Amino acid sequence: MLSEVAIAGIYLPPFFIYACIAVPLFLGLRSLLARSGLLRRVWHPALFEFAISLCLISILILYV
Repeated sequence: MLSEVAIAGIYLPPFFIYACIAVPLFLGLRSLLARSGLLRRVWHPALFEFAISLCLISILILYV
């Protein structure tokens, strides 16, 4: 896990860095899921996308 990161004298928490890394990964995964048609088959697409984003952030925190 990362420690605090200083950018231009401002200390940022590691969660912010992980969230910034997860956004492009999420957008790519979301477009893949939309093209495959899986997002049309889930009960609540917004809740499903939120769960995927949380999974991505937790994977980054555990393995980076």
